[in-house]
Amino acid sequence: MPILAEYIWIDGADPTPGVRSKTKVLPDSVPVSTSIDDVTTIDMSLFPEWGADGSSTSQAEGRDSDIILKPVAACRDPFRPGGYLVMTEVFNADGTPNRTNYRAGLRAVLEAGAAKADAWFGFEQEYTFFHFNGGPLGFPINGYPGPQGPYYCGVGAMNIAGREIYEAFMANSIAAGLLVAGFNWEVMPGQAEFQVGAADGLTTSDHLWLARWILKRTAEPKVEVSFDPKPAQGDWNGAGMHTNFSTAAMRSDGGFKAIEEACVLIGERRQDHLDEYGDNYQARLTGHHETCSWREFKWGVADRTASIRVPRSVADTGKGYLEDRRPNANADPYRVAARLLKTVCKLG
Repeated sequence: MPILAEYIWIDGADPTPGVRSKTKVLPDSVPVSTSIDDVTTIDMSLFPEWGADGSSTSQAEGRDSDIILKPVAACRDPFRPGGYLVMTEVFNADGTPNRTNYRAGLRAVLEAGAAKADAWFGFEQEYTFFHFNGGPLGFPINGYPGPQGPYYCGVGAMNIAGREIYEAFMANSIAAGLLVAGFNWEVMPGQAEFQVGAADGLTTSDHLWLARWILKRTAEPKVEVSFDPKPAQGDWNGAGMHTNFSTAAMRSDGGFKAIEEACVLIGERRQDHLDEYGDNYQARLTGHHETCSWREFKWGVADRTASIRVPRSVADTGKGYLEDRRPNANADPYRVAARLLKTVCKLG
């Protein structure tokens, strides 16, 4: 019986890219995905390259519109038992990476020497459910709910909106075999978070993009999913993609010194990092609502008002990781990972 594979790629929408997908029918010689226990061992040679219309995704001109989708990662398809979700990179017809292919940029950084750092990444992806007629879920039409306080990790009809979608997304992510590490409701009504990782930058970023597609596909019949960094104006938290990062040196005994050194290096490239951390970071990084102003840089232990927070447990054990709190919910994880590696590995 033929196997269905949903080819997923990142489009060229500006300033914030989204995900596109289309379905390829594979021959019955491809094994059904339910027989694969570990998605990281899927044989990617099972999935052939495919083409797409780049002029409809802001990735090519109409007079030369063909783009190439090259499979790079796959997982089980939770919507079609036995099928696959296939993450792809976008290439031009001449075989060069498309200008929107930031995964290729991350690969280049790793090949330039960053791979020796044995870096791990974990992403904390916040998102907001939106009514089809506008406004975050849990917000009255043309009004506002009660102030922030009871919504974070809350329960009850007055505090939580969209529980059934949240639960379905959780189940779908696990069924897909993604490297998800946790789920929770966030500070603003209709807002939640999931965590992906920890693994190398390519794997964690692949799984984050796959999870974004699964989230939007899960919510599709009922609500829209927004990665806007400031989904509601006023006294409401924004939405980020806090990035946990470590190298082998940071994770080793005495690694706190390497963490301190990394924080100093990152601070010296403040704007270079912000340029890769998602559109409209200024609206979120105001110095309020658990953020540090984008105009300054500071780091501290257990400090959620800092640019970089070092967890208390890391300070106590003297080794571990740092959390860069500045990336937006709409940031591209490939770009975030590449920038952190370039800075900490002193590659530019």
